[in-house]
Amino acid sequence: MRLVSLEMHRWFDQAYSLTTLFYRLFFTITQAVKDSRFLFHTAGKVRRFWLVHFQKEYVRGQILVREGNCRQCGACCNLLFTCPMLTKRGRCYVYGYCRPRACKVFPIDQRDIDEVTICGGHCGYRFDREDSYKQGS
Repeated sequence: MRLVSLEMHRWFDQAYSLTTLFYRLFFTITQAVKDSRFLFHTAGKVRRFWLVHFQKEYVRGQILVREGNCRQCGACCNLLFTCPMLTKRGRCYVYGYCRPRACKVFPIDQRDIDEVTICGGHCGYRFDREDSYKQGS
């Protein structure tokens, strides 16, 4: 009986150690994600993908009220990950030829410009907030 008790005690100690380890690992990963911009940029990528492919009217309306020109600075090409079509000089290799649709319409709205600004870039486009096309209206 005592042998069974010792085995159970050892098993509970191991379970407690594993639980503590997983808690620390989860806490460390959560802090790293919270402190980074990973989730912010991931949400931006998913939002732009959704808008470009499923909310085409919204995108068309936003392009009509968008002002300015692309500075070709490459800041938008470094959101979340660096685009493989970006040259060492920071220029788009396929800019005039076959850019993806999401690249052609970037920035879609003010949130995209804000995302570039957070990364330290300065987008050449701008939106007048009063004239901005309202999604769902």
